Amino acid sequence: MEDDLSIFIQTAGTTVVALMASTAFSSAKNAVLGLWARLRPGEMATIAADLEATRATLIQGAADALTVQNLAYAWQQRLAPLLSVESDAAALRRALAAVSTDDPVQERLPAKSIRMTAKANHGTNFQAGRDQYNVVGH
Repeated sequence: MEDDLSIFIQTAGTTVVALMASTAFSSAKNAVLGLWARLRPGEMATIAADLEATRATLIQGAADALTVQNLAYAWQQRLAPLLSVESDAAALRRALAAVSTDDPVQERLPAKSIRMTAKANHGTNFQAGRDQYNVVGH
């Protein structure tokens, strides 16, 4: 059961971040705030601000893979104490599932585009838009 809860907490944090970057952000925000309203109403203003900050980071184009991973981890840490009670985990699971099915396409906000050009006269030129792994054998 402990492993199931850990997996759910990881999934919940990742889902919250993904939904903050989607067209379903308003419903997702309400679902998360609903959990806080029941369990820790005094923290709702802080959590609402954190959700808005997460969304702002994601839509401003500053969210590379590491940033998204860090945001998901931060939300996992926020959610873990609340989701340690089985009934609360089930409630959030239902709420996030409902949000996900409300917006089946899960359209992401428009991404910033990057144009990369390279010119090499001599030698080796490597250019990558994301991960790159080069093995050079001699």
